[in-house]
Amino acid sequence: MTTPGLRERKKRATREALRAAALRLAVEHGPDGVRVEDIAEAAGVSPRTYHNYFAGREQAIVSAVTADREERVAAALAARPAGVRLAEAVTDAVVEQYTGTGEQAPEALLLILTRPALREAFLDTTAGIEAPLAAAITARLAAAQQHRAAGPESARVLAAATAAAVRIALADWLRPPAGPAGEAGPAAAAGLVVPAGPLPERLRAALAPLAPAFDAAEQQSAGQQSAGQQSAGQQSAGPVRRVVPNVKVAGEGAQRANREFYGRLGLAEVMNHGWIMTLAAPAVPAAQVSFAVRDATAPVLPDLSVEVADVDAAHTAMLAAGAEVVHPLSDEEWGVRRFFVRDPNGLVVNVLGHR
Repeated sequence: MTTPGLRERKKRATREALRAAALRLAVEHGPDGVRVEDIAEAAGVSPRTYHNYFAGREQAIVSAVTADREERVAAALAARPAGVRLAEAVTDAVVEQYTGTGEQAPEALLLILTRPALREAFLDTTAGIEAPLAAAITARLAAAQQHRAAGPESARVLAAATAAAVRIALADWLRPPAGPAGEAGPAAAAGLVVPAGPLPERLRAALAPLAPAFDAAEQQSAGQQSAGQQSAGQQSAGPVRRVVPNVKVAGEGAQRANREFYGRLGLAEVMNHGWIMTLAAPAVPAAQVSFAVRDATAPVLPDLSVEVADVDAAHTAMLAAGAEVVHPLSDEEWGVRRFFVRDPNGLVVNVLGHR
């Protein structure tokens, strides 16, 4: 990691001083009793210097909560392992950096909850994640293309959509409570809002519709990489989305016992066809384990399942390598396209993709 130069360190120190001064004065005198000139004087800078960092007093006050979050979201994405699906990596990075909002500056969050102007300024900060997040997405897609430059337009669109989804989640989280008939309640009339439910859940719900767009960008990058690989005689199935062990059980009674046992570890049922049940970690949906009595259409129960972006390419690659296909490529009635192949250890692998 590059160490910031002296100029950058001075700029960060000035921003932090302005942020701290704005919050202290707002708590002491109320936001309406604070002027930009007061904040600048308390931080030891001129009003002109102040405006190089913040447009107004509201932006400086809410900065005590956001605290350079736009850069931290991008850094959190860059730190995610390369094999993690892009949609999951972005979602996890956003949720990680927005979890505990206000814990470092509870006074600022209280002010935001009681002042509409501060709430708007707080929501407006989501636009700041676009540029650094776009750069992080571009770098991640470029890595999938063996360091060839990825199209910046796709990354910018994805970053802008992410920022919009985050703003919607925050707006719903900070929505003033309604009265019995749906009209504004007394708390709303007084300008007070009460955070509605866990913020991480709202963020995940708002970002979930973007997953297909992230997958498409990732598949396009993988397809460009695959074209280069195929010229060298290789095939690629694109990014792996999840790997799920399949545990054979005696019957549905054993499934119930496993659901209760693994539920104590935080896993929850996400699928149950009777013959197979899948449990997953709610916070990390790709962390899964399945318990099966049998397979619905194949003569053998696979030892594990691997979901890929392009199951047909995976099938072609396995045939070209001379691997033993145990169950042919088939479209199943529960919405997957799959085949079974035996690995070098003798294990049967269910390779699938959702239609």
